[in-house]
Amino acid sequence: MGKLDGKVAVITGAARGIGKADALLFAREGAAVFVSDIDESPLTEVVREIAAVGGKADACAGDVRNPEDCRKIMDMAAEKFGTVDILVNNAGLTRDALIARMTEAQWDMCVDISLKGTFNCIKAASKYMMKPDHNGRIINVASVAGLMGNVGQINYSAAKSGLIGLSKTVAREWQRYGVTCNVVAYGFVDTRLTREKETQQEQVSGEAVGIPKKVRDMMLLQVKPMTPEDAARPVLFLASDDAAFITGHVLNVSAGIYM
Repeated sequence: MGKLDGKVAVITGAARGIGKADALLFAREGAAVFVSDIDESPLTEVVREIAAVGGKADACAGDVRNPEDCRKIMDMAAEKFGTVDILVNNAGLTRDALIARMTEAQWDMCVDISLKGTFNCIKAASKYMMKPDHNGRIINVASVAGLMGNVGQINYSAAKSGLIGLSKTVAREWQRYGVTCNVVAYGFVDTRLTREKETQQEQVSGEAVGIPKKVRDMMLLQVKPMTPEDAARPVLFLASDDAAFITGHVLNVSAGIYM
């Protein structure tokens, strides 16, 4: 038996990285997985990989900044698999700059995806979760940057810090339905957002992402980065019955970057 047998999980930002690892792990643990991302093409590969190992999956591309897209994602998941039991709000990106150099567009992009997008998805899932004894699970993906701040990431730090207040409010409002809402605050996870900016030439929504080599090398002296698969395990824990009485909690998964 899997930890998520019979459950239906919706995961945003699931085309790559932590979101994809969550989807594959959840499927192995028995969940029917509905994945979403702004990039449609790699979503097809995630669904194919899950189907190849006998799992249940479907996908819908969408932009979490758009409330209508979020409603479509939740409704399609419920239509396909019957309901929405688990919601993992993983969609997010970085738009790094020092305060004096940060543009309004950089601020809006980061905050709108990480914070507003999470609100949009939770609101869209409310008609499925706000039911007696629903016992749903919401896991919001944040960062230790939201706990301690980070140079060059005022937008990202503010958005991830905002997720903590958002999550505690959802936990209080929806505890009567048995729904838990928790945060995973990651440290250094090896994804395209944390690889060498100078060498990977990766773009997200039209702008290069990554960490300058000098900064990344300093981080590597302090801590070994997690793989997305490492990062998925705490999300599984919070989605499972093992965490049934944990809500409004911020789980620090940072290998000691923040204590």
